[in-house]
Amino acid sequence: MKLRTIVRISLLALVACGTDPELTYVARIGETSLSKEDFKERAQKLMETGYKHFEDVNEDAKLALLNGVIARELLVREGLRRGLDRELSIAREVERTEQRAVMNKLYEEEALHGDYTSTEEELRAFAKEREYDVEVLSRQIVCATEEEALEVLMALQEGSPFESLVPIYSTETIQRRFGPAGQLGWFKMGHMLPELMEPLRTMDEGQLYPHPVKTQIGYHVFRLDKRRHVDFAAQREWLQEKARVQKRADDMEQYVHRLRREYELEAHDEGLKALTAPDGEEQVLFSWRGGQLTTAAYWANLAASHTRLDSAARYKAAENLAGVQIMMAEGRKLQYDRDPEVSEPVEQKRDALIVEWLYRTEGREVARQQPITEEDVRVYYDANAEMFTRTDGKVADLSLVYNSIKTLLRQQAATKAMDAFIARLRDQYSEDIEINTEALAEVSLQVLAQPGEDADKGE
Repeated sequence: MKLRTIVRISLLALVACGTDPELTYVARIGETSLSKEDFKERAQKLMETGYKHFEDVNEDAKLALLNGVIARELLVREGLRRGLDRELSIAREVERTEQRAVMNKLYEEEALHGDYTSTEEELRAFAKEREYDVEVLSRQIVCATEEEALEVLMALQEGSPFESLVPIYSTETIQRRFGPAGQLGWFKMGHMLPELMEPLRTMDEGQLYPHPVKTQIGYHVFRLDKRRHVDFAAQREWLQEKARVQKRADDMEQYVHRLRREYELEAHDEGLKALTAPDGEEQVLFSWRGGQLTTAAYWANLAASHTRLDSAARYKAAENLAGVQIMMAEGRKLQYDRDPEVSEPVEQKRDALIVEWLYRTEGREVARQQPITEEDVRVYYDANAEMFTRTDGKVADLSLVYNSIKTLLRQQAATKAMDAFIARLRDQYSEDIEINTEALAEVSLQVLAQPGEDADKGE
């Protein structure tokens, strides 16, 4: 393998006293230069993940870390050469990442202005309006059907305790969340489901509501145990943050509405009425100055969740999708997509997805094609008996650890296949790789403390 290692010990370099700009990079992979700061940041991240075994970051350790960084760069380069950035699942995820980044940039630069703090008077009004000034303690049983809820209500009216009915009637999700007694704990009124708020406002303490209430999670049978006012001073800081978030949200919503007006967003009723199946004739759902949303684009983005939406929700989903496209058009017009705060995280996301794709195809898939036999498992078990020795000195039976060993061997095979693939890439791109040993020597890295080390030192 031809790997060019740059060792500059010329008099010119010595006289320059480190001002030679070439000494600022640790390595080059093609046209990509890795500065000392970039390497330090990425090496520290590697030591947090797969390189925790270093006890001392000497020159050999730094070179190993640099090779890890280079390997990742080569994987990305190979993935781009194969066009993996255009693979549908990767392209869609990168597009979603870019949309979030551009929209956040738009909000921060164009919509959000001010410190969004609130006066005491504003906070008190906010707490009262949102019903954060009152808390309720209630018991609830949430049933899957109205018939079950009516059975529960009758049983409670006849004197059966809540805790005896919860395990029988309440849905598993509610039982996991609130326990076997149906006790919700103290909730602010403003955090209750909308359908439950009105009854809980007017009920007397100790009262069982006389009929089930249907919400999106089921049929509720409930009793109000207690109601209390919340001390303003005790939750002032919390209210300040909630009010700040709400003010920001209000400004963002106003900005979105203004953009839609400026871009002249228009709904196409005929297209929206036909939004029932992905195999229908393509129609325009929304149009705006410079763009449109068609049924094809809708299905490409929302097909997975479409069947769970009613007609009103489908309209809203399509309108929101059109709004995102308008914001992207505005963001690109203002060139926010080229801003490093946007473009760099998007590129990092793309690179991570490419590396993961190659690991699956070149590592895991190759490993799956190599069968792991019972003999392989037996050999590993016999060679590593200490791993399976219990505290009482007895070795766990092979049948108990068989699947774990098989999984471990498959992981090792995937790692071996990936290492071989990276070695081939190093050979393939060897003429494009340069390592600057002088710059590498100047980088100082800190070994991360392992769990328990500080405690050990203190003993």
